[in-house]
Amino acid sequence: IGESRPGLFGGMNNYDARGHKVGESRPGLFGGTKHYDARGHKVGESRPGCFGGITHYDNKGRKTGHSNRGIFGDWNHYDD
Repeated sequence: IGESRPGLFGGMNNYDARGHKVGESRPGLFGGTKHYDARGHKVGESRPGCFGGITHYDNKGRKTGHSNRGIFGDWNHYDD
């Protein structure tokens, strides 16, 4: 359990339950989001998918899952 707080230039900083930074997410060049660990190493990315969803990839470009909006505006996450 942790939280994400807005960072610079549209990014998000991710923290664990103790308040230690565990990573960050930054906007990508073509509309996706790139994810990094606390040391700045890329750990994956998320790209817009079909029908308004989001497709998730690991740091080697392999698909790991996807997310779709639920009926009430929340997100449903699935592992592939």
